[in-house]
Parts: sequence; C-alpha cells; structure tokens
Amino acid sequence: MQWRTCVQFRCSRKWSLFVLLVGGTMCLLYSVRAPHWEDEEIEFERHEDPGPYHVAYPHKYRFILDHPEKCTQYNPFMVVIVPAALHNVESRNAIRNRTVLVLFLLGLPSGNDSKAQQRRIYEENLQHQDLLQSTFIDSYRNLTIKTMVMLEWLKDRCPQAFFAVKVDDDMLLNIKDLVRMLLNPDTPHSNYITGRVWHNNVEVYPNDVFPPYPLGMCYIMSMDLPEKILKVSKEIKPIFIEDAYIALCLERLNIAPTEPPDIDQFVVHPPPHSTIDATTPR
Repeated sequence: MQWRTCVQFRCSRKWSLFVLLVGGTMCLLYSVRAPHWEDEEIEFERHEDPGPYHVAYPHKYRFILDHPEKCTQYNPFMVVIVPAALHNVESRNAIRNRTVLVLFLLGLPSGNDSKAQQRRIYEENLQHQDLLQSTFIDSYRNLTIKTMVMLEWLKDRCPQAFFAVKVDDDMLLNIKDLVRMLLNPDTPHSNYITGRVWHNNVEVYPNDVFPPYPLGMCYIMSMDLPEKILKVSKEIKPIFIEDAYIALCLERLNIAPTEPPDIDQFVVHPPPHSTIDATTPR
C-alpha cells in the first residue's frame, strides 16, 4: 500500500498530533508550562466586529497553556500543528494509548458548564502535559481566529524552523513522504504555501473571482509566511472560513499557493452527499 502525504478519513476516533522533525527524523516531544488555572479567573474576551476597513484580527489573545521552549530546545526542521476540538478527549486518549506524544491546540469552552469544562481541560493537561490553549471561544465560527493564533505561535515560538504544516484532526499524515517532498531542492523556502487548491461560493465572497487557496484540511507553508500573513491581516476584514481568509491575506501579499509536486499526495475522501469534489480544476 502506498501512503499519501495527506489523506482525509472519517471514523469514530479522530487523530490529532503535534510533530517536531529534526533533520528529517520524526521526533514527537512534549512539555508544558501550565498556569494555575484554579488560582486565575480566565477572561473570556469579547471583540467587536471591526467593520470592513479597520483592523480585522485584534491580536489580543493570549496563551493560558503554552510550550514556548519547544523550538529553542529541538531546532525542528518542520512543525506540524493540528487544531483539536475541546470535546475530543477520547480521540486524544486514543493517540496517547498508541504511545504518541502530542500537543493539541484549543480555545476556551463556552456555555453554562464552561468552568467545569475548563477544569477538566486543566486536569487533562496536568495529567498528560500536552495541551496548548488560547483565550478565544472554541467554535466553528472562530476557526479563522484559531488559525491566526496558530500563526502567532509559529511566528513567536518557532521562527527557526523551515516549514509549518497545518493538519485537521480527521487527516492521516504520511510524515516520511512529506519530508521527502520538502527536502527536494526544488521546494522553495520562502513565500511558499502548497496544498489542495479550493474555491469559495458567492454567498461568502461576492466578487467575480476569488483568490485560490489551499484546502484547510492540510497545507504546508514556509516559515516566513506566518509573520507576513499576520501583518497584512490587520488590513483585511475576516471571514469565518479560515482557509479562504488565508487566501485574502496571500492575495494582499501577492503570493499564490502552488499545487504540490504530485497532486495525488493530497487525497480527499469525502463523506456521502458531500460537495467536496467541486475543486478548482488542475
């Protein structure tokens, strides 16, 4: 069986992982500096809609669970971050049961039981020491914020890495194949982003032509892009579809995402009744 670089799958247990690659060798590591949550009242921050011509992303979120020492200690070739849903404890435990050390990117819980949820998250982190959490509400509509917070972490914590990979928690990632692709001398080390190219509909973006963007389930970028994207995001009103918002930032930067060297490295298996096959023509 030939494994692809990124393959989507659907099952009862979703995988999420954080991978550090040092010199092309996979190294799964973990560490944490956990705050005393019970001693600190977490501020559930509120940010008003900035309007179409003001600062879009407020850059006011902070990490309450963090791992700032990772990249300085291990100098990784590539960082792979997978955002995770708050309730996916079983999925996280499935990975831990497989002896894989992971880091999970989370937002804050909401609802009447938010304090109880946060206490469980804190206790889970004390037990496993592998959660990364920021002060935005964790929800589907906040996926753009989650992505931008991820970019902030990459910019501030891991600028020395060569590449960053964002992968959803329902993807299988072939690390060996991915490293082989990135070590190819033809792979750029700046202004580079690749993945399965996608489009958006007019209800979300009314212009005649929407800039191309890599499908958010799995994309790779050179490590100079997090800072550049964050900088131009100050001038662009966000939309909740996070990969499409990245496209707007890339358009402002005059950077076009590229197809991977082998399109079959990014394979999508849509669930029944899905319209996911409506991709941009190759």
